[in-house]
Formats: sequence, structure tokens, C-alpha cells
Amino acid sequence: MSRKLHLTTRKTHRYLGLFIGIQFLFWTVGGLYFSWNNMKDVHGKTLLDKSEMSFSFKINQSLVTCLDSLDIKEDFKGEQIQGVVFGKDSILRVSNEKGTRLIALSNGTYRLRNELTKEEVLTFVESRLYDPIPVKNTELLKNELSKHHEYRGRPLPVYAVQLDHETDTKIYVHPELAKITSVRNDNWRRFDFLWMLHVMDFETRDHITNWTLRIFSVLGLLTIFSGFYLYYLSSPTIRKFKKKLSR
Repeated sequence: MSRKLHLTTRKTHRYLGLFIGIQFLFWTVGGLYFSWNNMKDVHGKTLLDKSEMSFSFKINQSLVTCLDSLDIKEDFKGEQIQGVVFGKDSILRVSNEKGTRLIALSNGTYRLRNELTKEEVLTFVESRLYDPIPVKNTELLKNELSKHHEYRGRPLPVYAVQLDHETDTKIYVHPELAKITSVRNDNWRRFDFLWMLHVMDFETRDHITNWTLRIFSVLGLLTIFSGFYLYYLSSPTIRKFKKKLSR
């Protein structure tokens, strides 16, 4: 009985190890990459400053008139309005239940303005770069993106500004928000691929409670426990200890 159990456990452990070993390798490689990587580079912070360059503003009749046109009264909440530095003319980003609108500030006068143009987006990106970098390509994305796109799940429309840089960095700027909503580079893409293998969500990469990961996690535990049990069955030390107890 003991020999049969030993052979069955060994066989089970061998096939479990063969089946799940590749995933163990992915988990290990991914863990090494995540722990040894520079997260600032992954998030694009080594090339540009993503933080808001904000400014304080005064409430005058010109601003009140603009706010009234957006159905925001004088008792608006402060978090509804953000001041964004943009070239010579600064911009207020005003948000309410109807969405977000931009208000241009020039010489103390406020006026509603349209979304950023392509040229303004390029100027906006250049103002956020630590060092000048040429732009390789600019594309406006308006249609719904696939689940595998690097900009998946984020607001549209958006300009994808590709820098002529060895990291193949793309800066995504939402023209209606006057805001950088994402930065993607080769380091991030490698990170994203390994994260997909790590959490075993091959579509959105965000669903960590998927059944594939659950099943492989359980199989991983079975592989480990079968290895412990195999050691228990085959260890000379354990056999000697059991003989001593049986005397």
C-alpha cells in the first residue's frame, strides 16, 4: 500500500509540475522584473512631468459669467475647477455633472474655449518634457479601442503623440480635458505583458479574480503539497523516526 501510494504521489507530482511549471516560470520572471524595475521609467516620469502645473485664480464677474453659462453658480465647490498652466494663456478645467469644459484666461478675462487643437496638444506635450525630444507622429484616436490596446479603458477622444526616442514613448493627451491621461513606452509594454502572464487575464489585464488564475493557484498548492508528501514518504529520516516511535 505504501509503495503504491508512493508511486501514485510521485506520478501526480511529476505531471502537476510539468503542467504548471511553465506558469511558475512566468510568475517568477514577472516577479523579478517587477521588483527590479524602475517604476518611474515604467510610468514615463523619467522623460516628462505628468503632474498638473496648477495656478491660483481670482473670481471676478468675467469668471462668474462663464460659470453661469455652464450652470455652475457662485457657490460652486472648489474641486470643480482646476487651473492648468498652458503657454501664454492659462486654462481653467471646469467639471460638473454635464462633463468638463475649458475656460481660457487671458489678461484677467475668462472665456469659454474649444478643446485643444493638434498644434496646441504638441505645445502642451513639449511644455511637460524635461528635455526637448522630437515628435515622430501624432494620431487622433476617436473610436472605441480593443481590449488589448495600450490605452484601453481610458477616456476618448485622445491624441497619441509618439516621441522620436529610443523608448518609443507615446504620450496620450485628452484634448477636451487639456490633460495627459497616459504615457506608454517599451518598458511599460514589457511590464504589461508580464503582468498579463502574472495575473492570467489575457484581455484587460485588470481582472485578478479570474478563474484561470484561481485554478492554477490551486494546482500550484497541490504541486507543493504533493512534493512535501512525497518527501514524507521517501525520506530516510522520517522512516527512522517512525521506527523509533513504533518501538
